[in-house]
Amino acid sequence: MLRFECPLSDRMRNFIRIEQLFNRFDETLASDEQWQHHVAICTLFELIECSSRAELKRDMLHELERQRLHQLSLPEPNQERLGKLNLAIQELQIVNIQTTQALRENEWLSAFQQRLKKAGSTTAVELPSYYFWQQQTPQQRRDYLKKWSKSTQPFYHATRLLGEILRLNPNEKECEAVSGSHQFGGLNLNTQLLCIEVDEKHGVVPEISANKYATQINFLQADQEKARSTLVSKNIPFKLIICTFEEPIKG
Repeated sequence: MLRFECPLSDRMRNFIRIEQLFNRFDETLASDEQWQHHVAICTLFELIECSSRAELKRDMLHELERQRLHQLSLPEPNQERLGKLNLAIQELQIVNIQTTQALRENEWLSAFQQRLKKAGSTTAVELPSYYFWQQQTPQQRRDYLKKWSKSTQPFYHATRLLGEILRLNPNEKECEAVSGSHQFGGLNLNTQLLCIEVDEKHGVVPEISANKYATQINFLQADQEKARSTLVSKNIPFKLIICTFEEPIKG
């Protein structure tokens, strides 16, 4: 099954974007292959760019604090989660522009990032110091990557925690898109994320538009040749998963 996630606000889009970047970084970091570590460095540059935006830190702190207050309002707060929330807030609060700026000022990384803008300029001929780095052992390269990514760790921990809370109480529905389309009433204002699971055999990708009155899901033919795919005419069974930060109060 393929899982597609559709954030319903710019704030949530930023959360999901950096979450997926961290997923890519973790996966490539775990590899021993030198070209996977090449992807890891490129992903690190994207992470630095995202985490240096003041609005990301502000929005994450706002949601973490909201979740902390929610836990404190419960008759029996989840002490483990409350501890994680407090730690994530503390870590993010001490992050400032200089934290990521120090990494930006690493001359070797800066030179490499500039080289990436020109095709073929990271080869051994053009950048022998990078070739030397690639010939280090996988663990040596991994240690460098961990060192360079250290300043992004507060965002990593906050992203992982918020993602865990967001997907904690999903509302799942089995649906069918008749002639490729499915429409239902407006979503709860607290809905943050829509997820769609569909069998890969159908060869489709979802296109979602949502407002307070209605939500429209269209399934388009997956096409790697055209920028705009066409609506399929067949019925498509799929699972709709609605995610929100709001945790139901038990009792």
